[in-house]
This record gives sequence, structure tokens and C-alpha cells, in this order.
Amino acid sequence: MQTSFVIFFIIIGLIFGVWSRFKEFYPTLLFWIIGNLIYDILLYHQRVWEFIPVGIDDILLPNHLIISLAISFAIYPFVIVVYLGRFPSKSLFKKISWVTLWALLFQIIETIAYFNKSISHHHGWSLMWSFMFNMTPYTILVIHQWKPWVAWSLSVIKITILFIMFDPPFPK
Repeated sequence: MQTSFVIFFIIIGLIFGVWSRFKEFYPTLLFWIIGNLIYDILLYHQRVWEFIPVGIDDILLPNHLIISLAISFAIYPFVIVVYLGRFPSKSLFKKISWVTLWALLFQIIETIAYFNKSISHHHGWSLMWSFMFNMTPYTILVIHQWKPWVAWSLSVIKITILFIMFDPPFPK
């Protein structure tokens, strides 16, 4: 299941990505990857969501960590060149719509994965929380392009709030 998402985003990125600006987006891509890796490290034993291999994933992406790495290193680079490369520059309404569109796209994919049992939720996490969470990175990625330190600060605040709300055990 997750393999099909990787392939989907590679195709989307190749067709719609603004690759001529990749160097400009690279620091924000690293920021996004680091955030994902921090999640995997901090919540290694007590995740609020966990990817589960289904179908061909058993061979290509056999566990949560490998799936998460594939998302970070195979999906995010192809998403970032489309998302930031085509981000609207003028209208606030168009900017909000673009952020919402990407959050909805990732929500649809997660919903498919959830009903296909290739993702599970724990510690009170749900599809609704995922949607609200998905709005955050797509907002913060844009902020990171503008002021990286603001994005880092907001991310630390958001992670702290999520830890307080969902109370997953800290790693030992």
C-alpha cells in the first residue's frame, strides 16, 4: 500500500514539480525530513500512528521505520517541489486553499491507508487529529521558506502541545 503512495508522489513530482528551484527548497526539505526523523526517534516504542506493511510492502517496505524513511527520502523531495514550487504568491485565499488542498490530499491518502489497515492509530490519535496535524506541516513549510527560526520555534511549541495532549511515554 505504502509503495503505491511512493510511486504516486514520484510521478506527481516528476510531472508537476518545479525542479529548477530545488536548491531553494532544499533547506525546507531537510527541515521536513528532520521533523519526521525526530518523530520516529522520540516515539520509537510508543507511536501515535504506525505504518504497517500491506501487500508488496512486505517485501519493499517491511516495517514502520523503513516506510517512514521512504516517506522522508522518496516522497518528501517530490512533494516539496510541487508544493512550494507552485505555492501561490498573491492571494491569501489561494494560499490558504493550497495549504488545505495538500492537507486534504494527505488526509485522503491516510484514510485509504487506515481502511486498508496499513496505518494504525494509538494513544487517542484519530483521522480527525491527522487532518488537523496535516494542516501544520504545510503551513510551517511555507513559514520555513520565509523565516526558518520561526518555523523551528513553532514546531517545538506544536510538538510540546501534542506531547501534553496525547501523553505518549518518553523514550527510556
